[in-house]
Amino acid sequence: MLSDKWLDRVPGARRDGLPAMATRSLIRRAGPVLAAIMLPLALGSCGMFPDAGNRHHRLDRFRSGQCRAGDPLDGVYLPSRLHVKKHCVTVIGSVDCVRQEPDGDVHIELRLSGAYRRLLTPANAYQRCPGHRGPHLVVEIIPQNGELPFPDNSATRAGFVTPGAPRPGQRVKVTGPYVWDTNALHDLIYRGRHIANWAEVHPAWNVTVVRRSR
Repeated sequence: MLSDKWLDRVPGARRDGLPAMATRSLIRRAGPVLAAIMLPLALGSCGMFPDAGNRHHRLDRFRSGQCRAGDPLDGVYLPSRLHVKKHCVTVIGSVDCVRQEPDGDVHIELRLSGAYRRLLTPANAYQRCPGHRGPHLVVEIIPQNGELPFPDNSATRAGFVTPGAPRPGQRVKVTGPYVWDTNALHDLIYRGRHIANWAEVHPAWNVTVVRRSR
C-alpha cells in the first residue's frame, strides 16, 4: 500500500478528489509491471545475467602442457580451413617474429628446437621473417574478444583466457592443437609452389617464456 506522504511527491496528485484516486489506481496497477522491469535490471547489475554474446560464465586459464577438453578449434573463426592433426601438443622454440594480423590474431614465427622439427611440413619453409631463416612453425594467439568482421574469433567464446604474446628473441613453450592450414588461396598467390598445409599451433592455449630475450 502506497502512503499519502509518498503520493504528495507525484505531480498532479491531490489528497482529495478524483485526481488523487485516479493516480493511486494508476500507480497500483503499474506496480507489478514496474517490478517486473526493474528486477531483471537489478539482477543484471549484480552479474546474475552474463553477456548474451558469451557462452561461458567462467574463463579457464591453462597451464603449460595443459590440454583443453572439447573441440580444439573452439573460438577460431572459419575452423573448416584448419585440419586437426593432433588434439594437443607442447613444443619449444625461439620466437623470431611477432605481428598483429587483421583478423585479431597474434601471429608468431617459432624456430623449433630439434626435437620438434618433425612437426614441420614442406610449406613451413615459406614461413619466414626478415633477418631469420626458415622454416618456422606458425603459432596463432586468438584475441580475447573478437571484433567485426571476425566476431567468432574469440577466446571468451571458447571459455579460456588467451595467453599473452611473447617478444622476439624469447624462448617459449607453447601448448595447443597441432593443425595444418589447408587454405588453398596461398597456392594461387604463389603459383607453382605448394604453400598450403603448413603446420601451426592454433589456437595457442598457453605460451610460457622459458628464457627471456637478451
